Amino acid sequence: VEEARQREQVEDQLRQAQKMEVIGQLTGGIAHDFNNLLMAVLSNLDMLRRHGPDDSRMQRLIDGAEQGAKRGAALTQRLLAFARRQSLQVDPTNVGALVEGVRNLLERSVGSEVQLHYRIAKDLPPALVDSNQIELALLNLVVNARDAMPGGGTITIAVDEVTASEATDLEAG
Repeated sequence: VEEARQREQVEDQLRQAQKMEVIGQLTGGIAHDFNNLLMAVLSNLDMLRRHGPDDSRMQRLIDGAEQGAKRGAALTQRLLAFARRQSLQVDPTNVGALVEGVRNLLERSVGSEVQLHYRIAKDLPPALVDSNQIELALLNLVVNARDAMPGGGTITIAVDEVTASEATDLEAG
């Protein structure tokens, strides 16, 4: 009985591994195709910027579209990393500046019914993070919070330096 249960567990693990392999292959294929589309969009936006009308409103629209396309390209890179099982790209990062950099995207993502408030501490030390992962997580959190408030509301994004208490199991840092 024990042997049959162990065999069943191993078979379940094998099926799960095979599913993950198929998901990785599918994700990689879609991400690669989507990345190619985004590169076409980015090159057309670049041509518009250089050869389009010298109108400040038009340039702001092009900037917004370019920022969105670049974020899409970063997302596809993360999908490709998942498909290839690559590790995170961790670098020392000013998280406050990173949040400020996606502020425009976040505000456009929530619409007019939701207010975003920011509390970003000054002079933060760099944190070792994957910037793309932080941006994606923040965008997901903001969109989920917006969806949880169909009547509108306020989302506060706070960035501060916090030291883990000695009573926790966390490593220092």
